[in-house]
Amino acid sequence: MTVLRECPNCSKRLISVRELFFSHIVCPNCKSTIGVHWFASTVASVVILVVTLLSSFAVLMQMGFYAAILWFPFPIGSLNYLKVRLFPLETKRSATKPLGSR
Repeated sequence: MTVLRECPNCSKRLISVRELFFSHIVCPNCKSTIGVHWFASTVASVVILVVTLLSSFAVLMQMGFYAAILWFPFPIGSLNYLKVRLFPLETKRSATKPLGSR
């Protein structure tokens, strides 16, 4: 089952969270480029960095270097998923028709 978000430009529920996970995407309906709001993305990046460093340090102290290396992707992936699933989306570039076209 694919989790979908609503396009902020055309209000259709067509934006796949899986595709938003790595970059901006183009709405299949209105052809606008959609992404996470810049402020929300910045806050999420700082939180992801802090949580990853603190939890990796805790794992390093408890279980050693290799366990900390293996632990690294888990907080990054889970918090990044929450970012694209819950944070507000914005239209990065609207697909408007040039003047004179029909």
